[in-house]
Amino acid sequence: MTSYLEKVDFRLPTGLEGRDQYHICCKPGDVAPAVLVPGDQGRVGKIVAMLDGAEKKAENRGMITYTGTYKGWPVSVTSTGMGGPSAAIAYEELINVGAKLLIRVGSMAGLQPEVREGDVVIAYACVRDDGASQYYVQQNYPAVASPDVVQALVQSARELSIPVHVGINWSHSCFYSRSPEYFQAWARKRVTSMEMEGAALFVVGALRGVHCGLIGTCFANRGLQSQQDVVDLSVPRIDREVIERGVRNSIKIALEAVVKAYTGGLIC
Repeated sequence: MTSYLEKVDFRLPTGLEGRDQYHICCKPGDVAPAVLVPGDQGRVGKIVAMLDGAEKKAENRGMITYTGTYKGWPVSVTSTGMGGPSAAIAYEELINVGAKLLIRVGSMAGLQPEVREGDVVIAYACVRDDGASQYYVQQNYPAVASPDVVQALVQSARELSIPVHVGINWSHSCFYSRSPEYFQAWARKRVTSMEMEGAALFVVGALRGVHCGLIGTCFANRGLQSQQDVVDLSVPRIDREVIERGVRNSIKIALEAVVKAYTGGLIC
């Protein structure tokens, strides 16, 4: 373990709390206590469409922030970009201006054969292979979601009658790996899905003392695509109805979980 990591006390403030933030360009009051954090800027509009009275607060470097309400409860959405390093910046700065709950609404690839395109996945933990969390803490520090948030997501899915897969997610760093073993190694360990930003969210959230969760839609199944000698690296058209329906479902579940977080006293 790098010696400097041993000396960092994450119970102490960063010194940037309550100030205008450099990358997301938000200030105190711009962001609700509950924030949905998709990677894709295009997903921001789909979330905003389900909010009431949403107002654009900032846009900088692809990080777009809106704040509105859902069923009367304040909710923000901020796009984080792709990969752990970019996402971690957004997570940190959102926390600096008052975020208490971060739920990533992302895109994923399946690793188990039952995770089909358009399916919704809820992750309760992540394999830390993301390229960002290793610079926060040693590798044996876990990347786990907040139990109350996982429960709220699962319960919301059940109430909406939306089937979901619940399992471990692999946050990785090489989208276009050509090695079948790159994907199969974790598939054999029953890891459910893969994406690039969840582990950073879970680690930053735990270190900064905020609640966090991860829900996503399967866009392709890399487990199935890597069963031959050559990996099929394609991703089918993302505007297909099966994918769009999955994205809508994941957003609905996340927003209902936010309501549960407010009404259950998890955030205030």
